[in-house]
Amino acid sequence: MKYYHSHIIIREKCKGRLTCIRTCPTQALRYRNGSIIFFDDLCVDCGACINACQEGVYLPVIDEIADFEKFEFKIVIPSHTLYTQFGLNTNPGLIHRALLNIGFDAVHEVSKHAYELSFVVSEAIKSKSRKKPIISNFCPSLIRFIQVSYPNLIDLVSPFDVVRELAAKEAREKYSAELGLSQDKIGVIFISPCPAIVVSINQPAEKEKSWIDGAIAIKDIYNRILPEIIKIQNESSEHNNDFFYYGKSWGELGFLPKHFDPEHTISVAGIDSIKMILDDIEGSRLKNVDYIEAFTCPQGCIGGAYCVENPYISRHTAIVFEEKYGSPPEINNEEILRKMTENYYELDEKIIPRVTKSSDIDITTSIKRMNQKQKILRKLPNKDCGLCGAPDCETFAHDCAWGEAELTDCIFLNTNLH
Repeated sequence: MKYYHSHIIIREKCKGRLTCIRTCPTQALRYRNGSIIFFDDLCVDCGACINACQEGVYLPVIDEIADFEKFEFKIVIPSHTLYTQFGLNTNPGLIHRALLNIGFDAVHEVSKHAYELSFVVSEAIKSKSRKKPIISNFCPSLIRFIQVSYPNLIDLVSPFDVVRELAAKEAREKYSAELGLSQDKIGVIFISPCPAIVVSINQPAEKEKSWIDGAIAIKDIYNRILPEIIKIQNESSEHNNDFFYYGKSWGELGFLPKHFDPEHTISVAGIDSIKMILDDIEGSRLKNVDYIEAFTCPQGCIGGAYCVENPYISRHTAIVFEEKYGSPPEINNEEILRKMTENYYELDEKIIPRVTKSSDIDITTSIKRMNQKQKILRKLPNKDCGLCGAPDCETFAHDCAWGEAELTDCIFLNTNLH
């Protein structure tokens, strides 16, 4: 299977610094014979390589506003992270007005859906028949990381659709009915903090087709709407904000413990921290935990590769905005329960482990190669220097066992170099 990814590799720009290779959490990159080697089945689109490379080798692939001109009506759904990028003096209502000024026809906000889904998941947690801990699926990079590196935990991933998809579904159906337009004439665009969400729109892991038509990076839309925000602020000192409330979303670390039992909910961000938690689940060392809120980006979505603002400043802005503008929306629990009986919130398809070059072989060959890997590993110096083009000695041993590298690629074993 060919996997869609949110970046292309400009190999001629690479200077062989190896920072991307050491940073990649799934060992999807190598550097051999003066060029980057990319294993697309292992890439989870976390954006680590984009952030790590200073030469611009990894070029993000992202939509632009002009790409959506084919639609008669354009709905924009901002990630909550967008509101935290402009500082405390720019209220969320101004950002909505700026989005309308640059060509969108409607803004659909996600907070209502965030609170609604929180109720749905809290009901699922109460079920004694459901396997626990439930692992959040808001972060698409996390889901792909589990598909690739922890496939035996895939059944613990939340079976419910994510907030942005629920928002897009409602917005598309609402405006189609109000305007008398067929849904294919309505474009739904998400403003994304990270490349993984772009991938989840173009190639969903859990459904045939996303309700969203495309995504624009926060860093790209930022420069388009900032002049509009300044213009609006200069035109009037009063800004009516009645149509908008600010409430935290699933993309912000620490949102869920406020809605679930905090004693049985864990929040975790960053790949290394996630690995520790997933290892604990695999080893049955994580006790009395019902739900794991997890993001591969540090600090959650405010640490995404497409963000502009310092994530700690963004977090501060989010806290102040929630206090200043936030009030939870009214939630009709009876209506939500009715929709739950109709499987309205359920994913279209079950998430399954990703077939990789290592997993797509018979068990006998796999065992033989794993034994070979261990033999090779015992010969290596375990210095993890990366000079062989692999991130560490264990990965290099794997490559040798799979016939993708030679022992002489290790400078400590290559006698011709001594």
